[in-house]
Amino acid sequence: MAFVWMFTSGPQLFYRYKDGSHASTVYAENKAEAYSSRIINCLRASWSVCYFFSPLLLIMFYRRGIFHSADGLSYYAKIVAATVAVYYAAHLTRGFGRMSNSAYKVFAEELNKVTTGRLPPSALAKYDFQFSHWPVNYSLKSNRSRPVSVNQQSDTQQLSFSQKVKLVPLQVLSYLAAHSFARWMIYPGSTDLLNAMIGPNLLLGRKKLVESYSGKRYKLETYEGNHIDSIFIDRRHHDRENGNTLVIVSEGNAAFYEAGCMDAPLQKGYSILGWNHPGFGSSTGKPHPEQEHNAIDTVVQFALNKLNFPVDQIIFFSWSIGGFASSWAAANYPECKALILDATFDDILPLAANRMPVWMAGLVDIAVRKYFNLDIASWVNKYDGPVKLIRRTQDEMISTNPANVATNRGNFLLIKILERRYPKILNNESIAVVTQYLSFTENMKQVFLSDKDIDFDVCHITLLDLARQNDMAIPMLGGDDLDQSVKDHLALYLATKYMEDMTSTHCVPLPAEMFKLPWQLT
Repeated sequence: MAFVWMFTSGPQLFYRYKDGSHASTVYAENKAEAYSSRIINCLRASWSVCYFFSPLLLIMFYRRGIFHSADGLSYYAKIVAATVAVYYAAHLTRGFGRMSNSAYKVFAEELNKVTTGRLPPSALAKYDFQFSHWPVNYSLKSNRSRPVSVNQQSDTQQLSFSQKVKLVPLQVLSYLAAHSFARWMIYPGSTDLLNAMIGPNLLLGRKKLVESYSGKRYKLETYEGNHIDSIFIDRRHHDRENGNTLVIVSEGNAAFYEAGCMDAPLQKGYSILGWNHPGFGSSTGKPHPEQEHNAIDTVVQFALNKLNFPVDQIIFFSWSIGGFASSWAAANYPECKALILDATFDDILPLAANRMPVWMAGLVDIAVRKYFNLDIASWVNKYDGPVKLIRRTQDEMISTNPANVATNRGNFLLIKILERRYPKILNNESIAVVTQYLSFTENMKQVFLSDKDIDFDVCHITLLDLARQNDMAIPMLGGDDLDQSVKDHLALYLATKYMEDMTSTHCVPLPAEMFKLPWQLT
């Protein structure tokens, strides 16, 4: 029975990678495996769709009186029971199919030896198989205290008791929304349906990273027990200039390390550590803020303690919503080398509110602030090290009006950073000048700067002198006595140094030549 169970409950096998004289091969399922796998995947996808629309389905069932009718409940109970029976019958059929497949039998024997300690986990590196059965390579579940995060509370914490009572219906609705469609709208990459649709592409992407770049896949366990799928590409012995620096890459809301933004630093010769958000690809969990924090913290600890990179040789690089994890990491590991944010926003609330009906504003506010408070600017402003922003001038995702570059939320992130770092220079007047500058695309920006007749060399010298008076500390408290025109020039100079434009939409891959270390005042 145990022998049969090993094949019935065993992982799905996808590839055997190139290994010495053994060529790369795609695992070929026999008919019993193939048909039963399709049934299993179809039922899982159907469950994902039903779960996604569960609030609407419950309302529909209630209106039709199904919950009040014994016959109705009995009918649907039979459907559920039959579906469960088919699901488990498909698993059993697939198990018998695997038992007759020689390639799977070899794999199952090696997996069993690793599980029982007769072989090291590295023996499985030549296979690509279902991640749930991959051995844990690094765990923080029991060997480190939980990270201390700033508790960003909703504004409802400051309301009176009567006001809170009035908000109870919105609180209930916000909870239901946050745990159903809201999460999938914010993080579509966490839906089973999308994962199933792009699964083959993820396999191909991972195969390329393993075979072309000698990538090594790792399973990392977080504090709460989530398993994070990650991949490491070691360049320390291949590129003397950049290989000793590790770039930890955090992807967007529908991106994965197998098909994401790591290509730019990869082409520049950096060592790379990519990871998938909780619920993305093979990672478990859900991409709620605390789980995101724990995931990136586990990734960083793995880089420090197992990959042996010093923290001052780690760059946090992210695209889009990945800036939330990267900015948190930079704030909690302030000695890191740099923070690079591509197509990232300051706060998700304005973007969420812009995409929802006006009458839902109260619900959106509570749901976002309580369950998805992705206030990236607040975390960036807890980090004093080098920061670089890359703005997409035709960004349709993080602009409240895609046709107007002035509404790109990256602009607001830049201004918040400069306000905090240079409070005596960024006053209302200079903020207005920078805001006007950011409302232009690249050609018009150059015309605007030319009209202002700014001497960048003088700006640099002035800022350096002020910084030295402040012991090079951040925030820089000097400059309050400067003329307003000088403050305007310095603010514009800083804006050109902290942000670089890329003429593209949101999802165009970042060219390698645009992956550069941030400017530093030296």
